[in-house]
Amino acid sequence: MVEVKFKPSLVGTVADGYITNAKINDAAAIAKTKLAALAIVNADVDDAAAIAKTKLAALEIVNADVATGAAIAKAKLGALAIVNDDVDAAAGIVKTKLAALAIVDADVSAIGVAKVTDAVAGTGTTGDKKITKLGWASVTEEIVVDHEA
Repeated sequence: MVEVKFKPSLVGTVADGYITNAKINDAAAIAKTKLAALAIVNADVDDAAAIAKTKLAALEIVNADVATGAAIAKAKLGALAIVNDDVDAAAGIVKTKLAALAIVDADVSAIGVAKVTDAVAGTGTTGDKKITKLGWASVTEEIVVDHEA
């Protein structure tokens, strides 16, 4: 092996752009301040990297980001206003789960005689009637209504 010595005054500087990645030792400890501004992209991050959420910009999660089978607690969602279209026609919702229902004449007048248990269609089942007497038949366990014809 030949040893070559240079006088410091004879050693020049390396021109800009002449040091390439291949010429830098893998063990070199280069300060980040010596590198140009780095823009890190997704491809630069290892799949196994454990990056804290605080190191990421604010994330807006949209519906497409959530798996269909995700078990998200209702408390994590904004206030949900359930409307009629949200409820399946076959849903078996018990009356106690609904707000107090105020039944009005229009609700009752739309009910046909066939919808009323044990109702008999025929004369006297339509129109306004004045009830003259109301009673209970203990033998048949029926309510007896006398009304004007």
